[in-house]
Amino acid sequence: MKKYGNDYRQRGGKFEYTGKWYGSSLSVKELKRHALNNTVLMAAALVIYFASLMLNNEGSRIFWILLPYMVVVFPVSYGIMGGASLFLFCRQQEGKAHSQVVIPEKHIGHMTCAQYEKGVRRPVRCSIAITVLGLFTSVANLIFLLKDFENLIFTRELLFEAAAVMILALGSVSTAQNWQIKAKFTNFE
Repeated sequence: MKKYGNDYRQRGGKFEYTGKWYGSSLSVKELKRHALNNTVLMAAALVIYFASLMLNNEGSRIFWILLPYMVVVFPVSYGIMGGASLFLFCRQQEGKAHSQVVIPEKHIGHMTCAQYEKGVRRPVRCSIAITVLGLFTSVANLIFLLKDFENLIFTRELLFEAAAVMILALGSVSTAQNWQIKAKFTNFE
């Protein structure tokens, strides 16, 4: 990431990180389990999202219902990438991945600012966005459902509403878990 370029200094053939460090009170195994859990939640939301778009219901043709629902794909995708980033950090800590950056002795086991942004803060922001967009979509579709009840194919509309509520639930669970993980990190200068 370009904005973290000034945090690195070249020393011989290797690079040394001189920026902020973030440490966690959790073990690598717990962080890895959280990364996998977060990725699975986001992947489930993505599967539900694509399945619900195949319903071809009336509510999904209304602009103020469809627009926030279509935007959900971006935070879900970035949430998956954030979980993958945290998982890769955990593999690096286990010694299964190679790094070109020299890590000082006192910061072994800590995350760089870029790793923290991608692996911890990004999933928090994405899960909040999923929750807000899922809430807006489910309420908007419910209003549409109640407003034009007699002219709709009710099973399709209910399935679309259920999908929006499931995405809302997955986003809420993910938000709660990501906030708990973020609270366990501290900043080292």
